[in-house]
Amino acid sequence: MTILEELKEFLKSILYWIYSLVAFSFLFFLFPSENSFAVQVFQIIKRNLLPPDVTLVVTNPTSAFVSQVLISLLLAFLITFPFFLYKIIQYLSPALFKHERKLILQSLLPSVILFFSGCAFAYYVLIPATFKILYPYATMLGATPFFLVNEFISSVLGLMVVTGVMFLLPMFMIVLSLVGLISSDFWIGKWRQALLLFLIFTAVITPDGTGVTMAILLIPLMTLYLAGCVLTSRFDKSKMDS
Repeated sequence: MTILEELKEFLKSILYWIYSLVAFSFLFFLFPSENSFAVQVFQIIKRNLLPPDVTLVVTNPTSAFVSQVLISLLLAFLITFPFFLYKIIQYLSPALFKHERKLILQSLLPSVILFFSGCAFAYYVLIPATFKILYPYATMLGATPFFLVNEFISSVLGLMVVTGVMFLLPMFMIVLSLVGLISSDFWIGKWRQALLLFLIFTAVITPDGTGVTMAILLIPLMTLYLAGCVLTSRFDKSKMDS
């Protein structure tokens, strides 16, 4: 089977998830009619995360609309994320043995918990720390701090989703060792390279130039990596077969 044919099979397997994502997005964007779920969530995000001295501004008619669309998509993605993981597991199942399928299915709940833990970590710890560190620089210059609505929402939602996916690291490690692609000894022996990779990645996705927010994200990532090293030794296919 070619890569294109494989991609078509994958898209076919997650088609119902795409339908549910679109349906929930419309629901959050349109209902209730006067004050939609997207608008209500925006008000909550603004109240919890926007620094008190910063003013949100709209520079063009489409930015507010795009912001509501992004919020609707995020809410829909969060609601349907367990279903998305299940469809991926279902897609991978034919290539796995019965006991491997059972273990993969058992990983569904921990994966969902890790993803939402990452989103919560970004929302309650990483993003507030980033804004708290960056915006005083504008005050020291005597400048009036503004934040474009679409940039504010993109920053918040982007960091939440990226951090949520990064928190799935132990599950990725377990799956790769379970199917025999990467041994547990590889993960253990490459912890220094993993640390360097995390340093580079966290430096890229965190806008804070002081390194504080990079360290805030680096610590849980390395903890999750070490936890993954311990767990992969238990689910390593090469060791299980022997």
